[in-house]
Amino acid sequence: MKQLENKVILLTGATGGIGIPIARMLIGEGARLLLTGLEEDVLADIAEELGENCAYFAADLLQEGAPADIIAYCARRFGRLDILINNAGIASRKPILDVTKAELMKHFEINAYAPLAMAQAAVPMLKDSGAGDIITICSSSGMYPYVGQACYSASKHAQRALMEILTMELYETGIRVHTIAPTGVDTGMIRITRPDLNGDAYCKPEEIAEIIVFILAHRNNSVIDEVYVRRHAKMPFEP
Repeated sequence: MKQLENKVILLTGATGGIGIPIARMLIGEGARLLLTGLEEDVLADIAEELGENCAYFAADLLQEGAPADIIAYCARRFGRLDILINNAGIASRKPILDVTKAELMKHFEINAYAPLAMAQAAVPMLKDSGAGDIITICSSSGMYPYVGQACYSASKHAQRALMEILTMELYETGIRVHTIAPTGVDTGMIRITRPDLNGDAYCKPEEIAEIIVFILAHRNNSVIDEVYVRRHAKMPFEP
């Protein structure tokens, strides 16, 4: 039996550099998958590739009512929801003295508020699952600030704090909340925002997908609240 057989999973940011490998691995482990993102044509192509157990719903998470609409579609399509994976996000690189209010607020809306809004909308169905999980792809920037990444680091710190509070406040519901904080994942976004990194040493998106499967497949008395994933060229505990 596959590790996620018949689990219904909602994945945001499904068209991105990490999202597509995650989607492929989840389907490979037997999950039924709802993808969401901005680019409907890309979502359609991914869903066609992954087969009948994959559906999609194009939406802007910041639009009023979008999280509720996504959850409602999931209920119609699959009848339930077992797992929410918050993967959508943005990043930028700019000296802090040049950062504008609009840029900072955009990062907070997408990186911090959108995952919370999705969790708020998903919790009723996750409770009904009896074994619900929320996984949020955070970043080492949510633990250690990076020069030139004021907007991203600040919003990821906020995201991480919100998920920690969610972990505590959902404790008695049985819903488990997990945060994965990788450094330097090999995507188009990181190559633009961190050109200083050695591309050969990036973490691979497939490695993040494997960690997600491990967390979801080992639902026993031990709970993995947070995973910090460093690239092998990075010194342990180095900001």
